[in-house]
Amino acid sequence: MVATLAAPARPLRGGHAWMWRWRDPTSRRLWAWCRIYHPSPHTPDGITHRTFGPLHRLDPHLPVSGGAPRVCPDGRSVLYVAGNIATAIGEVFGDFPAAAVCPRYRIALLRPTVPLAVLDLRGQGTAMRIGALPSLATGDYPRPRTQQWARAIYEDQPVARRRIHGIYYDAAHSNGPALALWNTESRIEVVHNTRGDLQDFALTDPRMWPRVVDAAVGLGMRADLVPRCPQCP
Repeated sequence: MVATLAAPARPLRGGHAWMWRWRDPTSRRLWAWCRIYHPSPHTPDGITHRTFGPLHRLDPHLPVSGGAPRVCPDGRSVLYVAGNIATAIGEVFGDFPAAAVCPRYRIALLRPTVPLAVLDLRGQGTAMRIGALPSLATGDYPRPRTQQWARAIYEDQPVARRRIHGIYYDAAHSNGPALALWNTESRIEVVHNTRGDLQDFALTDPRMWPRVVDAAVGLGMRADLVPRCPQCP
């Protein structure tokens, strides 16, 4: 029998923290924490947090009384970060058989400027410790229910003696590591390499495209270059 995700029993307690610390990239981990984004007035770069919501699974924003999203009145923001390129591809394009990549899509390598504590939902038993299910981040649940959990975690701060800044979880499409970061605008930056070059590239850049194709194939998808995509203005 598969349990369904019940509403959180407030206040939440007993959570376990995971610390996101920056480690310099290696040849095996060149793109360890990254974000794929499509530039727009609301998303000018890879570290712009979204204050409009709730829209996605782990958004902590306060909706209007009918549940509709809005710019959060108390300034709650979210930034979703993938633990590797395959996870990022899966989260952005995983609902489709192919990743339709236009020239505007970009990928930014991100790092915390200070160690960040987040609620661990990946470890064995860590979800149960707050009364949730491991499938909170992966199950096919109505978004209002998972967002209700995100708000409860944001508000109740269930980890003793730690201020948590989001959730460490398994991404729904790839099962890879991912972060939903809350109100971390001053604690995240785009990485520069040793020469001072910003590590933010078009997915179609020759240095990135082979990695994109390999990641998509590894997920059972394909990656298609297209002149325009549904996100283009």
